[in-house]
Amino acid sequence: MFLAYKEIMHNKARYLLVVVTFVLISYLVLFLTGLATGLARNNRTAIDALPGNYVLMSKYANKNLLSSVITKDQYDKVSSSDTALLGQMTVVAENPQTDKKLNSNIFGIRLTGALKPPVTAGRMPTKNSEVLADDSVTYYGLHRGDRITLNGSSQKYRIVGYTRDHRFATVPVFYTTLSTFRQIRFGSAQVPNVSAVVSKKKLTDLPKNTQQLTKAGLIENIPGYTAQTSTFGLMIGAMIGITLLIIGIFMYILTIQKVAMYGVMRAQGIRTSAIVTALFWQILILALVGVGIGNGLMIATSFVLPKTMPFYGDPMMMLMITGALVVMSLVGGLFSLRRILHIDPLEAIGGE
Repeated sequence: MFLAYKEIMHNKARYLLVVVTFVLISYLVLFLTGLATGLARNNRTAIDALPGNYVLMSKYANKNLLSSVITKDQYDKVSSSDTALLGQMTVVAENPQTDKKLNSNIFGIRLTGALKPPVTAGRMPTKNSEVLADDSVTYYGLHRGDRITLNGSSQKYRIVGYTRDHRFATVPVFYTTLSTFRQIRFGSAQVPNVSAVVSKKKLTDLPKNTQQLTKAGLIENIPGYTAQTSTFGLMIGAMIGITLLIIGIFMYILTIQKVAMYGVMRAQGIRTSAIVTALFWQILILALVGVGIGNGLMIATSFVLPKTMPFYGDPMMMLMITGALVVMSLVGGLFSLRRILHIDPLEAIGGE
């Protein structure tokens, strides 16, 4: 390590370019990872919060909650203390006083039942004319106490409280009663239909024209979710692979430039293993410094991004990406290994 550090300090300008490369690549990869994680969370947090692990939906909905309708006859056949009814509908929420509009979802639930979300501010609704909102609605100009309309209806609904991290299909969720959901979705609160039945246990003897999904299966079929996650995953994987190539090329060029020096070291009796060890210590030091600076820049950037941007810096994911970049950088150092192992001291220093 001492030899590697002394050489870096002796040739600061030469190694500065390698550090800058690490900084830029790590910053880009971490930023893309934050966006990918943020988008994935915004698609699914309301579903992740459901207490059960199974969801009963209509078969014709093609595993898409937005299209599912479960009738009373169907959910009565599976009703138990382990099940809960869920109504879902995509709506546009508007504050008529400010003309602020927001694409959102409503989740109709029994407000005292198992699907009740945790309240972070205010209180749970107690009437059909009240809703509990994901606190991200404040980013779009809707606040507790506002009276909003849903899908342009004449009925107004007061926001009486907030919950946190309850979004579905990238937009905030408003929790309300099943009666309110039915009034908006079917035009009458007397229509007993719902969108799905959430169950803690796997259901048997399913009603006709229904199918059962796990929460993971439901999330995978959210429109656009799989395409988004696979696209970002491919981009991040490609950037990590590019790191291997770039660092490998950099270190190979630097190795060629130092062949004469390595030849002198070999002629002095320094073992090849010591030279190889110094090479990988160099890569490790440069990678840790560059990736560390990249992490710092990414964290600083997260504080200035607009709240509406779907960015989430997951500490565990950041640690994994950082580790992957460092490991791939060390792997890139293998490109130089063969050159070092085959150095002839006499030839390297210009002998005949």
